[in-house]
Amino acid sequence: MEETTKNYELLCILSPELEGEDLDKLKNNLSEEIKSVEGTISFKESSKKPLAYPINKKGQGIFLVSQISISPDKTVEFLKELKTNKQILRFLINQLDATSEETEIPKIVKRTIKPQKAITREKPLEPKPSEGTLEEIDKKLDEIIGEI
Repeated sequence: MEETTKNYELLCILSPELEGEDLDKLKNNLSEEIKSVEGTISFKESSKKPLAYPINKKGQGIFLVSQISISPDKTVEFLKELKTNKQILRFLINQLDATSEETEIPKIVKRTIKPQKAITREKPLEPKPSEGTLEEIDKKLDEIIGEI
């Protein structure tokens, strides 16, 4: 029975301490792990970005995007290897469509909000006339309190 390979996109969030040679070593380790399960890998990009929330007390991470071709049966073995690597904070594997090699970013449809009608008043509000001075108000309060 012939095994078919499928294309996947692998996104890894790596520890921000990985720089230069360490990052290259990790890429080499990932490519060796893929080769050990009879697959291929091609790295697209890597960039250091801030995280939305801290992961393992780290506020930044290196986002490594790559495309892998591997047999679906072998993905479980590869996932176990990813889980055991301490330098990989998080990872995500998405299966790519068979029709396109590149993933397409979906278009964002903007929804327009209908403007609400402005509330207009027929008569502008007029300030209430004052009912008296403070002395008059005190007299009225004393009368009310005296009745109680």
